[in-house]
Amino acid sequence: MNQRIYILSTLLFLQLERTSDWASCRTKQSVDQHRCKQRALFTIKMKILQLVILIIISSSYYVKSQVTDFEKILRGHKATVLCLDIDTRGTYLCSGSYDTDIILWDYKSGDLLKKYSGHSEAIRKIKISPDNKYIACGAVDNNINARGSTINCVSLLDLASFELLKSLSIEPDRYKSLGFIQELDDSTANGVSKISFNPSSTKLAVITKRGDLFIWDLINAYKRSEYWLGNTKHKLKNISPDWNYLVCSERKRGMVDSCFFLMSLEKKKIVATFNSPRKTVIGVFFSNDLKTIVSIGGDRIKRNEIYLWDIKTNKLKHSMIGHDNVIRSIDFSSNDKYLVSVGEDTLINLWNAITGKLITTFTEDNSKELTSVHFS
Repeated sequence: MNQRIYILSTLLFLQLERTSDWASCRTKQSVDQHRCKQRALFTIKMKILQLVILIIISSSYYVKSQVTDFEKILRGHKATVLCLDIDTRGTYLCSGSYDTDIILWDYKSGDLLKKYSGHSEAIRKIKISPDNKYIACGAVDNNINARGSTINCVSLLDLASFELLKSLSIEPDRYKSLGFIQELDDSTANGVSKISFNPSSTKLAVITKRGDLFIWDLINAYKRSEYWLGNTKHKLKNISPDWNYLVCSERKRGMVDSCFFLMSLEKKKIVATFNSPRKTVIGVFFSNDLKTIVSIGGDRIKRNEIYLWDIKTNKLKHSMIGHDNVIRSIDFSSNDKYLVSVGEDTLINLWNAITGKLITTFTEDNSKELTSVHFS
């Protein structure tokens, strides 16, 4: 828009200047008119050349920004939507919200199909299994379907019937003896940070905000195993899609993580270290082909920078800056060529995940924070 205004104003300036030059020519003697006309034409040509050069230079750096032309707007939640996921067939969209409801939508029509209301607190994470059989939803509450549990409840739903199969919880006395740094906590006592199914959809993993890992065997009576880093200087952040690796960061005061590590899930040993350009690391994500790791960081206030890392070499490939405030969610396209990011600045940025260049920016034009984004 600014570029368009500048071009129009420049053309107007040219028209005014040409009118002024020709007017001055008429007041001169006939012997000077030819020279005056030549000077006026030369001035106009130079201005046009200047305009052409400006447009060429501007187009090299200009990133298209547009108000989103929505295909559909789905309305059914009573409060902010915090998380969403799409099944691998592109049939269903599932969303969780502050209103404590979990809604199943028809992805093609946008119709609300079913609603589940079994939690008493906000639904912060949601994940559909690779075989499109289960939906796992994470909240921080005393799930009405869970006996004797108070925190970190995960509801496992059947995708077809949208009925509760199992409430998976961590006992309330699990953290009584845990000495942790208060600054590391969010507004909740301890929440679900990540939910992941293994590729065969036989196991479910949950990483808490305190950085501990819990795994349930879905075909063996929901037997639970746990991996606790409470006695170390590390805290878990994510698990790779193939379940071979964990990502952990240093457990420090003030949410300052100077680097993050790649750890073997089987051997429980660190295999690679990634030193972030900016100290705060608030999120780490894997590409689908497991060749790239993306971290979100920046200063402690904005946390609006994206870093692309080569997993094999541990080297930083690209630093991407295109948000004005905290980034809340990112996602890779299925072919790993694109990366999309959203945040508190209301922007939806589409990136080239190969070059790190910003392709385009979409805006909702409603000044509302964006909390979750996902490719179909």
